[in-house]
Amino acid sequence: MRRVILSYKMVNRNICTNILPGLVDKGLSVEVMRCAPTGPRSGHSLVRIRGPQEQCEKEISDLDSRLGEWCTVHLTKHAPGDYLAMVSNNDCDICRMIPSTGCFVESARAEPNGVVSWTILGPDIDSIGKLITDLRATGRKVVVRSSRDLSSRTGLTAHQVKALEIAFDQGYYDIPQRTTLEQLAPLVGCSKSSLNIVLRRAERKLLAEFLGR
Repeated sequence: MRRVILSYKMVNRNICTNILPGLVDKGLSVEVMRCAPTGPRSGHSLVRIRGPQEQCEKEISDLDSRLGEWCTVHLTKHAPGDYLAMVSNNDCDICRMIPSTGCFVESARAEPNGVVSWTILGPDIDSIGKLITDLRATGRKVVVRSSRDLSSRTGLTAHQVKALEIAFDQGYYDIPQRTTLEQLAPLVGCSKSSLNIVLRRAERKLLAEFLGR
């Protein structure tokens, strides 16, 4: 099995990370946590919107009147500054493209300037390659940020692998560091203190395996 992180600038803006355009540019995080196709151009997703409480409430107030005709949204306040949205999208041109290659969406995250970052799981490199080819054929300028074989990650939990990969890709292990635990925590989906523990336990497992302890 292989996990890849892909990114491209939106071609069709009717995607679930863009139910309200510009949220990321205003300091909120928008992440698709689950995604399932329901038709050739339709699908359901679970989207998490997080940020400072006052900013969240301001940006998503009067949500229904600001939605496009391409989607319906059921919004729930999970915690202060933390919302879950069940999105039904009737104009998603990649809903069938990803599963048709045998791949799955692990997550999708909105980034500034209309960029979307996808974490994709595929059974092998050929399936991932087919997906990238199909995406590029639609005019999307796909950038492969990382591609890793998961079969060699014995001993680490899926959450630890995800945390390590995000930390590595965001420059946490660079010298000098390009990011901090506080900045990484929303991307991983946990608190700063929890992320610190997850990373330290994962690092210890990797060191123990390397040192034969």
